[in-house]
Amino acid sequence: MRTSLLMIVSVALAACARGEPSEVTLEVGKATRVHGCNVFVHDATPGDPPGSFMTSACDVPESFVNEKNWWGEGTQRPATTMMMGDCMRLGDRFYCLVEMEPGESVTLKATYEVTHRRVDHLRPIR
Repeated sequence: MRTSLLMIVSVALAACARGEPSEVTLEVGKATRVHGCNVFVHDATPGDPPGSFMTSACDVPESFVNEKNWWGEGTQRPATTMMMGDCMRLGDRFYCLVEMEPGESVTLKATYEVTHRRVDHLRPIR
């Protein structure tokens, strides 16, 4: 009985260790793969309030992240302006802007996940 319990706990801990990180830092001018989506940070500007301009593409293969057209076929999608605390949906998670180094990088944190097909059912990620 104890052996079974230890095996279950070991498998659960191993699965958690392999999960995606809850925070990801993205460099300005470089596409990065985040939770199944390619994300490109066009700029991170200082100001009052500071803002970042990002574009994402979730319907492209991971191999496109290093290509000139990282977004895939067609025209590039327009950029989204994000301020501190704003969130964007990437796959079935919402990543919120938690830190910014103007002109250098932005840090997004997985904050909510979709629990149902409808986007209005969200659960906080701990």
